[in-house]
Amino acid sequence: MIAGALRSVLLTPNLLGADGVSALSREIVRALPRPSAVLSLHDAADTRALPAGVEMQGAAGSRGSFLACAAALSLRCSSDTDIVCSHLHLAPAAALQAWRGGHLTTVLCGIESWVPLRKPEAWALERASLVAISAHTATRFKDANPAFSGRDVEVCHPGLPDRPVADTGPGDDAPALIVARMSADERYKGHDELFDLWPALLDRQPGARLLVVGDGTDRARLESRVESLGLSRVIAFAGRVSDEELGRLYDGCRFLVMPSRDEGFGLVFLEAMRAGRPCIGAQGAAAEIIEHGVTGLVVDPGRAGDLAASVLRLFSEADTCRRFGDAGRAHFLATFTDRCFQSRFERAIERARPRAAVS
Repeated sequence: MIAGALRSVLLTPNLLGADGVSALSREIVRALPRPSAVLSLHDAADTRALPAGVEMQGAAGSRGSFLACAAALSLRCSSDTDIVCSHLHLAPAAALQAWRGGHLTTVLCGIESWVPLRKPEAWALERASLVAISAHTATRFKDANPAFSGRDVEVCHPGLPDRPVADTGPGDDAPALIVARMSADERYKGHDELFDLWPALLDRQPGARLLVVGDGTDRARLESRVESLGLSRVIAFAGRVSDEELGRLYDGCRFLVMPSRDEGFGLVFLEAMRAGRPCIGAQGAAAEIIEHGVTGLVVDPGRAGDLAASVLRLFSEADTCRRFGDAGRAHFLATFTDRCFQSRFERAIERARPRAAVS
């Protein structure tokens, strides 16, 4: 444990999970000045994912324990402490932790910030500098919360650690890949739209296959739909996979397609670009990652013909896939590595300090 004053604190729902907020939180930790502490709502105390100079306190899902830990950590904060919250639902606790005058920053991660704020959240965000993971998220946040329409929101795109790419490209029979949560409450990732276009696609590309990665409460319905459409031989469900297996699936796919209508950012696009694979995404945040016609294709998910034409093109044009994939890999290395994100976030925190003190 680190004793004494803290230079920075991160409050997060999760740090050790496989979800996007966990991945973002791990990158934020590496960008914060030390000595530092992480307070996680859902994790238990575990330092496996942390660099030297960082301690972790986990509430293991207990909100009472989370608030008690936040109160204890606040006594180790000062006017020079950077206090960062990676999910706005935790912003009130972060604001209370800054009672001694720390510099407070709240990160807007996605759809939870696209709805009107509750009063405690609005109170907390009035006292914080705001960072959004995409310009799309910043715009949606302001549209839902007109009182913040005049506020500066720094855009800081996330990044991922690099990894080695496959020595060879995908084979001619390589499948398309969709990597997304399947939630009955959030049917916006694009699974149904892809399944709907696949029968006609097979008329043009009889060997076209789709591999579905992920899990959730909507998986049984989606599997039933695939069976009812007679597509079980060409659309397979892999379920939840390890990071190592996911890397192999990216290496072996032809392209990634996720025509999500409501995406705050889309780390899966970075994962595909890191592997040198082209992407198909939807208008919105994905268009900040994918350069249309250069690293992939950006479609209007409300137009089935637009999506179908893009999928057909990448199945039909092997040279285009390779060109987009190579360009995507180069774009990832130049813009979206973990080091790129850490530099962006460090600058955002530095700019926040003069105005982030609690009034």
